[in-house]
Amino acid sequence: MDTIRGIAETAIDSLGIAPSIRSIFVEKTDSPWNEKAFIKRKGSSLDVKITIWSDDSFLFGRIFRLFIYISDVLDPLFQYNPKITPLEDKEPGITARYNQIWSLYVDSRMERKGIESFFDKLTRRNLFIDMEKEIPWEEGDALFHRLWLKSSFSYPEIIYLSRNLGSLLPDGTSSAREAREVRIAASIKSPHVRDHIERIEQASYREMVNEILSFTAYYCKDCYITASYYGIYFLFQRRVFVELVPAADDLLYLTLLNPSNETFETETLTHPKELELVQGRIKKVYDSIAAQSRDQ
Repeated sequence: MDTIRGIAETAIDSLGIAPSIRSIFVEKTDSPWNEKAFIKRKGSSLDVKITIWSDDSFLFGRIFRLFIYISDVLDPLFQYNPKITPLEDKEPGITARYNQIWSLYVDSRMERKGIESFFDKLTRRNLFIDMEKEIPWEEGDALFHRLWLKSSFSYPEIIYLSRNLGSLLPDGTSSAREAREVRIAASIKSPHVRDHIERIEQASYREMVNEILSFTAYYCKDCYITASYYGIYFLFQRRVFVELVPAADDLLYLTLLNPSNETFETETLTHPKELELVQGRIKKVYDSIAAQSRDQ
């Protein structure tokens, strides 16, 4: 604890904020992701409580970076104003981006100061791109570097970019919302049958999938239809016997159980005219596994 307090005092001296800090309280946590700094105003001074991971890895940098946040709050040019801070319960996505942008601003200055930290440039980049799942990777990388290289921010700027991140792009808008990784992220976020169907652009293919679903629901008693991250499953007594995956370019991947040897066979459906053939094959597999169930 004395080491942590000593580093904290070094940090506030280096950042020139020691006269504004009345007291420092230290609390331990079991994860680096839970490290935080809390402030409470006491007249013209601040009481500070820092929550620190109980591990010595990059300890100096991890403590120092927390006090950069406090230095920002105390800097009149930064224009810190908690009244404009997004509320997590009302705007969780905006709040997450706001936290990321301010963290980028902190950690980029750590790098320029030559202070090693748990949150280095690569870690920050990966966290940023992972958070921005609705932005293609290449575009996210470009946005990250624009933020990382920016020499200064004000608090109102951070709030503005939290809601208008695309304004950093050359034309102010994203040009690649349908990138593969964006579609995958959307599937993971919302794995519903309806969403898979809506992603099929050509009306005849959407109609084909809907007809397959309607046929199976009507003719295959006790069949349960559900969605995974990337496709639609048909189950009978918790046993998957069909998988239908709508893919790019209006391709449909059909996987059918072979009940005789308990293996799956996959093929590509390339034309809606194959509908009746597909329906017949699904019914044949269903009849086979339903008969097996009755015989048990």
